[in-house]
This record gives sequence, C-alpha cells and structure tokens, in this order.
Amino acid sequence: MDNRIYDIFTECFPQFSVSEKTFEKLLGPENCTIITHCENGSVVGYSAVQDNYIRLLCVEPPYRNKGIGSELLRRSEEAILSGGFDTAVLGGTNSELFIGAVTPEEQWNDMRCFFFENRGYTASDGCIEMKMSLSDFSESSVPGYPSDVTFRYCGKDKLQELLGAVNEVDSEWLVYFKPESNIFTAEQNGKIVGFCIADTDVDSIISTSGKNIGMIGCVGVIPEARRKGIGLAMVSKAMSDLRSKGCDEVFIHYTHLDWWYGRLGFKTFLHYWFGRKSLK
Repeated sequence: MDNRIYDIFTECFPQFSVSEKTFEKLLGPENCTIITHCENGSVVGYSAVQDNYIRLLCVEPPYRNKGIGSELLRRSEEAILSGGFDTAVLGGTNSELFIGAVTPEEQWNDMRCFFFENRGYTASDGCIEMKMSLSDFSESSVPGYPSDVTFRYCGKDKLQELLGAVNEVDSEWLVYFKPESNIFTAEQNGKIVGFCIADTDVDSIISTSGKNIGMIGCVGVIPEARRKGIGLAMVSKAMSDLRSKGCDEVFIHYTHLDWWYGRLGFKTFLHYWFGRKSLK
C-alpha cells in the first residue's frame, strides 16, 4: 500500500492514532480499488471502492474545496457501475474501518450529511460508536438486578440455547455468534436471558500502540427479562472481566443507545451517516 494512503488518512482524521499496520488491516486495500488524485506528482486525495461500497474518501485539507472530492466520488461511482452494480453505498456495515460517512454531530442529529446529500445520496440510517477507558469504570455505579441472575461465559453445552435467545432478540445477529466466539451471558434460574460478545485485543479505529482494546457487541436480553437491570449488569460484569484480562479501553460498535451505554460511562466519539445512491 502506498504510504500516502495512510498519511492522508491521518491528516483527514487526526483524532485517531491507529497505526499504519492496523489501518491497512482495517481497510483491506488488497480487496479494494484505490482511486487517486494527484497534484504535482503526489497523491493528495483518494477513494477506496470494494464491490458497490465506497469504503473511504479522503482529500488532504489544503486541497479541499477544489472539486477533488467530487471528482473522486464520480470516479468511484463509475467503478461501481463498471463492476455490475447499480447502487453506491457509503461504508457498508461489513467494513472493518468506517461503516458509513463520518459526519459532524450537528449534521448527524438531523440525519444530514451535506457533502454526499448534495451529490445525490439519501440517508438510509445512521449510528454512533462509543468508547470508555477502563480506568474510569466502576462497577458500583450499576443499578441492581434480580438476585437469581448469574453471569458467565457461554460453554459449548449451552450453544444451542444461546442461539435460540439470540434469534429471539434479533435473528440477523446469528451470523456473529460462532462456537469460537467469546460470549458473555446472563442466566436466570439456569436459563440464558441475556448475552453479549466480549472480545479482547481487537483491531479497531481506536487501537493504538501498546493498548489492549476490548469490544462489546450484540448486547441483547430476551423480551421477558427486560427492564430489570440485567442488560446493564451483564455489560458491567463483562467490562470487569475485560479489565482483568488487560484491556485498557472498551469499544462499542454500531449502536444508537448513547443514553443506555452512557449510564456506564461510555462516550460517543464517532457519528456515521448511512447513505446510498442509485446510479441508474
């Protein structure tokens, strides 16, 4: 991968300290078409396209407002069309890097993204990403939960029961729950009533050298067990376990529940706008 691809990314997103190695792993340039714009023989902007997804579009700050972003977007759409697709999607939820267009909070609050909207894209949804330093975490801040609820990692003997609980909450999540996954569960009288994926040492947009990043995802509680404090307690117990395994920060991926995770101390650090455009 051309070093300029990483260098321009860091100029466009200085809030992230992800290493070049991790950035390359997250972007997966070997699976993308990298479209570049050069000035005086040097790359100053580029887009990364995979299938019908525009994974990334970056223009160095000094070269913005000169039509370069629009040109890269047009060429990206042409590449998508030539690949046999008729719809362009920003990011894509299976991306390891950005799953949508990174959008200023004030635009996101109104579900807007001016650059892409002005070029024919319409919003399909949006989400946020949250994080928390485990040095700031205290399990004592978690509200109470039923005394007959216990928490542990799911054993293989409970896998089918787990999948049944996941299906009850959101069947689209089933693809993320595999025998090798680290699944933390809440059990009430021996029955799985809640679950979440709890991983350590993940490569993510907040990864930095020397830090162990944990991630909690696909948090669910079956309908009959909700509104009892079980979900918050489960996430809290999972965070304590991640801290015991050496995690420095915990990352919450693809959520809308800022108010809920905020009760544990998580803060929003990224706003995504999900946009798409018909090319025919």
